[in-house]
Amino acid sequence: MRFVHAADFHLGKPFGNFDEDTRAALKAARLEALRSTGELAVNRGADFVVVAGDTFDAGAPPSRLVKRVLDAMASFPDVTWVWMPGNHDSLAAVDLWERIERDKPDNVILATYAEVIDIGQDVAILPAPPSVKAPGYDLTDWMGSADTGNRIRIGLAHGGVTDFGSEDGGLATIPPDRAEQSDLDYLALGDWHGQMRIGPRTWYSGAPEADGFKGQAAAGVLLVEVDAPGEAPRVEQVPIGQYQWHRIETDFFAGSDPVEVLEETLPKFDRELVLVRFVGTGRLGLSELAALREACDKVADDFHFFEANLRNVGIEQNAHDLNLIAEGGALRVAAENIFAETSIEGRTENDARIARLALSHLFHLAQEVTK
Repeated sequence: MRFVHAADFHLGKPFGNFDEDTRAALKAARLEALRSTGELAVNRGADFVVVAGDTFDAGAPPSRLVKRVLDAMASFPDVTWVWMPGNHDSLAAVDLWERIERDKPDNVILATYAEVIDIGQDVAILPAPPSVKAPGYDLTDWMGSADTGNRIRIGLAHGGVTDFGSEDGGLATIPPDRAEQSDLDYLALGDWHGQMRIGPRTWYSGAPEADGFKGQAAAGVLLVEVDAPGEAPRVEQVPIGQYQWHRIETDFFAGSDPVEVLEETLPKFDRELVLVRFVGTGRLGLSELAALREACDKVADDFHFFEANLRNVGIEQNAHDLNLIAEGGALRVAAENIFAETSIEGRTENDARIARLALSHLFHLAQEVTK
């Protein structure tokens, strides 16, 4: 028996920290991830797909988005979707789940009750749907007493395990050995957005499309095979996400070529599908820092999104750099006074950062005048 374990599509996620075009593209990619999940199920001969919660980012998604999700699932008529609420789209969203129950296609089974769902003659699914965003107790406890006969038992839950935690900072209430306690052949978890193995029979599938700079495993779904009740599952991590998110931290030092260092650290391929948050630390001379800023500005458009944070790059004292601002006079005195303020000795880090920005700006203006 083979099935796809998915969760945390978070359709409708606003991505409020990005520009309008980026927000639109990231939203579209999440819906495309749902279609890619259906395609994977068809291409790999999966019997069904389990969705372990948080299909939607909120309990009141736009009506047209709900319609598109239902249409996407209906477009794979040979795939059975077992769809459970999560904490973002819990059963407290009564209007949402009543609408889905009313309009869902025939190949969708809603796991909205803590009761056994039969998949053919050989598989029993035991869901633990969240009634509210943070129930505060173990919803999977009932699985141990569920009588399913001699069938493959698959648990379906959403939340944090007691030794791991929740993506949303809620209470971790699911025992990490729930599969063993309740004689489950596999426990499909949602909530954590990175794919993670909790035990031989327990996995988080992660988000099918990445949504942050956390450096987790490639976004995707899990393809799970179970030969018979009691047999160990075989789990394949299948990446399906379109966009790659990278947080890159680089420590610079004066005398190096910061532009060369920047290029060495940045992804080389498919940059139009890459989001980068670049953070610089260390120290550079004024001319080196200016060259780094210019290089960041030039490379930004190569990526789907590029953000450079150079606020923590200190300024290395260099007489030549100060000469490029002014060799004497009041402007040179001002430059030296500002440079003295860039040290954190005797002042706050924020004051030193402001001084570094001011000195960099003064250097830039001086260079513009001499061009």
